Parts: sequence; C-alpha cells; structure tokens
Amino acid sequence: MRKVRRKTGGISFLTAMICIVCVVVGILCITKYANINRQKERLKAENSSLVAQSEALSDKLQQIRAQEEFGKDDSYVESVARTQLDMVYPGEVIFRVSGDKYGN
Repeated sequence: MRKVRRKTGGISFLTAMICIVCVVVGILCITKYANINRQKERLKAENSSLVAQSEALSDKLQQIRAQEEFGKDDSYVESVARTQLDMVYPGEVIFRVSGDKYGN
C-alpha cells in the first residue's frame, strides 16, 4: 500500500528558496546603493576641497606673477637694497638715531 502525501498548506522548498534569494538580493542592492551614496558624498566633499585649493593656488600664482613683474622694476630693487641690505649710493651718508627723544 502506498501512502498519499497531503498538502498541509505550507510553502514548497522551491518557493522558500526563491523568497530567500529575493531577500538576499534585495539586501545586497540596498547595501550597494548606500555605499554608492556615501562614496558620492565623499567625492562631492573632496571636489569642494580641491576647488577651494585650486582657487587659493590660482590667487597665489597671480601674486607671485605680480611680484615677479614688480621685481623687474629698478625702483623695487633699489628699495630692497636700501631697506634690507642697508646699501647706499656713493657719497651718501646715513644717520641712525636710536633711543628716545629725551635721551633716557
């Protein structure tokens, strides 16, 4: 005599496996999406930082070029020679005054 299987109202093994696979794939997709969003925000912040750094370097380059042009002028060279190197023209006399006005 053969036993007859009766369905007890449960789900089949195949249906359970399909559900599990769908849940796992869903979790993987959500995780990947979250990682992509974090990376996107990090890259935006890095881009903003690099743009600010680029602007600062452009300003510095502009200042250096302006100083370079100013350095080619003879009056600038003379000014540096007089103030920083204490140089004078032949025949000039420098008087240095130190102390306060009343000699204390």
